[in-house]
Amino acid sequence: MKVALVGAGVMGRWFAEFAKRNRWDVVMADVNVAKAKRVAKELGVGFAKTDAEAVAGAQLTIVAVPIAKTPEVVAEVSRHMRKGTLLMDIASAKTEVAEVMRKLDVPLELVSIHPLFGPGATSIKGKCVVAVPVKPGKRYARFKRRLIRRGARVVELGADEHDRLMAITQCLTHFVLMSYVSALRSMKGLKRAQELQTPLFAMLFDLGKATLAGNPELYGEVQVLNKYASIARSNLMEACRSLDLAFRARDVKAARQIFEEALSMLGQKAPKEAYRRLYENFEGKG
Repeated sequence: MKVALVGAGVMGRWFAEFAKRNRWDVVMADVNVAKAKRVAKELGVGFAKTDAEAVAGAQLTIVAVPIAKTPEVVAEVSRHMRKGTLLMDIASAKTEVAEVMRKLDVPLELVSIHPLFGPGATSIKGKCVVAVPVKPGKRYARFKRRLIRRGARVVELGADEHDRLMAITQCLTHFVLMSYVSALRSMKGLKRAQELQTPLFAMLFDLGKATLAGNPELYGEVQVLNKYASIARSNLMEACRSLDLAFRARDVKAARQIFEEALSMLGQKAPKEAYRRLYENFEGKG
């Protein structure tokens, strides 16, 4: 199978390598032609000067460009693809791109996917890939089977449900960690504090550092382009405000209320297992 990767960023590169491992023919294109040429040479795959040239002979096209650009690029490349081929994107927000796909009058299979991992993943085994099937067919079915055979878990959702759930797993999580590392900048004694770290601090600080290894533009786009992100942020800020007011009023029982409500939601077993894993990691046994 011939695969066209439109976008030579880190995830475009990841999927090009994935396709190559599956012995598919790969061709890459990017608005930055020099970048596409360099990445294609590094990976030992094909290179195309334009998106249209890349997708013309492909059975599968994957659009891996910034979220804001994805709907526009999807619409553009669809006009140059062969009948019956599969067009996918990997954007982290799905409402707009799925709507664009639904309006396309092209004889293509159209599926929007979201790999729930970053370029640090060494394989797809054990990873989750969300799929929003807009106009699926046989090619998508074969691609899905290939992912599953490689050990991935494929979950099919509607675009709106995807964005609502990503407001929890992505938007809220990213916002917490970005806020945490931002707050650390104004705290005195951080270097000294690292010498006195607790297990919880060590894990959260590591997560904060890992966040900074990501793409800041992507983190920003996820917050701006997921229509449910503002709800997630508002819920977090309201929770912080309420807890802060309680502690300012010297209400130590506010912590117990948080614990009781969370344990009612999560159960007793999950926190105990998480606590065990925390110490395994902290003591180097994990």
